Amino acid sequence: MISISRMALALAALLLPLTPAIAADYDPPIYVDQAPDYVPVEVGSGWYLRGDVGYAFNKPYEISETPAGLTHDTSPLSASIGMGYHFNDYFRGELNFGLLPTSKFSSKFDSTCDGTQTVSVTSGGSTSVFAGPSTRGCESSNSGDNKAYDVMASAFVDLGTYVGITPYVGGGVGIAYSTYKYAEGARNCRNSSTTVGSTTTIFECDDPSGYDGTTKSEKQFSLAYTLGAGFAYQVSKNVAVDVGYQYTALPSAKYVTADDVGNPVFKKGLDYHQVKVGLRYDLW
Repeated sequence: MISISRMALALAALLLPLTPAIAADYDPPIYVDQAPDYVPVEVGSGWYLRGDVGYAFNKPYEISETPAGLTHDTSPLSASIGMGYHFNDYFRGELNFGLLPTSKFSSKFDSTCDGTQTVSVTSGGSTSVFAGPSTRGCESSNSGDNKAYDVMASAFVDLGTYVGITPYVGGGVGIAYSTYKYAEGARNCRNSSTTVGSTTTIFECDDPSGYDGTTKSEKQFSLAYTLGAGFAYQVSKNVAVDVGYQYTALPSAKYVTADDVGNPVFKKGLDYHQVKVGLRYDLW
């Protein structure tokens, strides 16, 4: 019994020096955090394109009483294209370029045009030529033309979506470019040549610049702003139909129209009450 104990102690004494060596060779496990899942970046996320057409039902250029001989052509249509960005589910911004309604009118009447008349008479194999100043009847007119464009930065609040319909309200500010031109007393002079028997008569108008009449025109940039409301209906994942009302004001824009006897009237300040229909295309 004593011998077995002595052998056990001797064996322990032999193994004890090896224990630190074995412990020194043991490396603890290394824990590595799991890498996050890869999420692709959507380059077009939040951006959309838009375009629309509008109808101005107040017709700001309309002439209340059209005098005899005056023709008036007003286009109440407008159009715009642009792009926008969804900042979140309720707020978005847009930048648009638009063509606003146009107008033109004219009145025509009889007048006279100056020129040179040359008469050639052939008789007995010889030709005699007579030339000198002359006057011919011609058509004269007064006319006016108005055009306007705008660039608008707008903000909109979407009021939630109900059965696919998203109502919204919004407004914007921007710059309008407007032009008008009025020509008074312009004459339409035409050269002519007639031959009767042996006599040829040629009429040539004087310098055409003298037939332009008196013109007055102006081009200007001015402040513009809009207010509006409407709704969008989502027809597919990326496409929505937009229907709304928009009030557009150009307080300083100048334009020309005519009074009830056809005389020009120059006014300041334009506004349009428009119904607009368009499409939005989301780029994501």
